[in-house]
Amino acid sequence: MASAHHAHKRFSDKLAFVLNNPIKRWFYPPERLIAKFKIRPSDVVVDFGCGPGFYLTPLAKAAGRAIGIDVSTRMLERAASQAKKNKVTVEPMQSNGTDIKLPDACVDLIFLVHVLHEVEDKPTVLGEFRRILKPDGRVAIVEKTRPDRLLPSAFSPPIVDENEVVEDVQLAGFAFRKTIPNGKDSIIMFGM
Repeated sequence: MASAHHAHKRFSDKLAFVLNNPIKRWFYPPERLIAKFKIRPSDVVVDFGCGPGFYLTPLAKAAGRAIGIDVSTRMLERAASQAKKNKVTVEPMQSNGTDIKLPDACVDLIFLVHVLHEVEDKPTVLGEFRRILKPDGRVAIVEKTRPDRLLPSAFSPPIVDENEVVEDVQLAGFAFRKTIPNGKDSIIMFGM
């Protein structure tokens, strides 16, 4: 049975500074989260909903190929600029996820941080993930699953029910692997 979980309002481009700034990098180094995935230098990684590139740049340093997908061209421009400043190559791609311009079975890891709750057409987007993911590929979904007393709710993603995420993604044909607690977030891992 499909969950009653609905997409939330999309994060505003005007608040991009909240997503990628030196203070956030100091408190929440993106490399610390990325290290949990044991990315190989030959891996192809998609940062879906990459925003201004907070995770995309470190992913590009770890992987052989880093593709940043976002619905906002403005966010993609910021992500590309961030990568250029850090002397890494990224491939920005504008898409809402319903039609990802990548060949079948070409991606090792699809990475989403505080994004799945914003996706309006989850079945179609998750179907695209299945199409582009290699048979031994992984999907890592990071969502806020516990309250955060330090961050005002206007600048914080909504709290998401982990069970709903698992149900939605399993309905799309993925196999649940494990959940890794990560502060106020949960990293929910899936495979094919």
